[in-house]
Amino acid sequence: MKFLPYILKNVLRNKLRSVFTGLSIAVSLFLVTVLYAYINMQDEVGKESEKYARIVVTAKQGLMFPVPIAHLDKVRAMQGVKAASPLAWFGGKYKDDKIPFAQFATDTSAIFTVLDEFTVPPEQLSAWQKDRSGCVVGEKIARKRGWTFGDKVVLKGDIYPVNLELTVDGIYDGPESSDREMLFYHYEYLDELLKQARSQLAGNAGTIFVKAQSADMLPSLMTQIQARFASSDSPVRAVTEQAFRQMFTEMLGNVRAYIRNVALAVVVSLVCVAGNAMAMSLRERTREVAVLKAIGFSRTTVMSLVLFEAMVIAVGGGLVGTLGARALFTFGDISFMAIPGFAAFYVPWSTVIFALAIAAAVGLASGMIPAWRAARMSVVDGLRKVV
Repeated sequence: MKFLPYILKNVLRNKLRSVFTGLSIAVSLFLVTVLYAYINMQDEVGKESEKYARIVVTAKQGLMFPVPIAHLDKVRAMQGVKAASPLAWFGGKYKDDKIPFAQFATDTSAIFTVLDEFTVPPEQLSAWQKDRSGCVVGEKIARKRGWTFGDKVVLKGDIYPVNLELTVDGIYDGPESSDREMLFYHYEYLDELLKQARSQLAGNAGTIFVKAQSADMLPSLMTQIQARFASSDSPVRAVTEQAFRQMFTEMLGNVRAYIRNVALAVVVSLVCVAGNAMAMSLRERTREVAVLKAIGFSRTTVMSLVLFEAMVIAVGGGLVGTLGARALFTFGDISFMAIPGFAAFYVPWSTVIFALAIAAAVGLASGMIPAWRAARMSVVDGLRKVV
């Protein structure tokens, strides 16, 4: 600690170079943090979904083909089913939004039993269940858009030939890894409007989310559901919630390999940039290093001072980049990003720590050669060198 003031003085000696080096590290680590957060978030959400013991029932032909609402009661009657609810994606536009947020027609009496990680105050839930045109929104999207109780939310239909005029009756909350940017409204309200419009889309549940009585029952229950509708006009496919989420990630291809390759290229570039900055800094202080050695500083001490200087710059830039990413995706509005999985995107603390470890490694790697050269420099050569 007694050398800390000296290290900080060297860091700030050429403020412009240190600032730009730190900013380059911050921007690069911001990118790395976001990329790895996507991987870590998917892993965390996947592990979390296992304990909720849920099954997603979709049409066998794919998501573009909705499941008939008549299937819902038949699924509910099966042994091992605790609760089931339709989730019909509406995809309406709100005001000038170009990309719709998640809006689902659902069963108000069952949805928060199925999605039991979410909590909504009982009085708000009761008010929603009584209000046919009411809706419940996530805490995060309510905060971003400034919605409160009684606000009107008008959604212009795109997939469906109807518009929805909804009233905010409740706000749900949940753990950080959960999607708190959804809107739920009455399935009956949507179906009634579709019937009035004589739409062929009336009577469809979209998908059915099923809450099993225990995780052990998932394999047999999925087989039972598929077999029940195998010979019907609308056969279905039943998968775990984790497998359902994975489908969207796979649409982007081998994302994990892309992310790791890009992150590796970013880190290598960082080492080169930071190493060049440290080499220039040490070149300007050649005689100073020689004086330090002349007055008794050992090679180990000189090398440590240079390495710590490089790490202070790298970790400082890393803190700005990683905490900036954490703050942006916690408090910012990223609804403009049409990327699967980004509706509930967040940066886990584990990713922040990992990125800071990369920053420290970058500092160590970038300072290694300049530090080694400074430690090996002879006093005579250093004092007679003209910079």
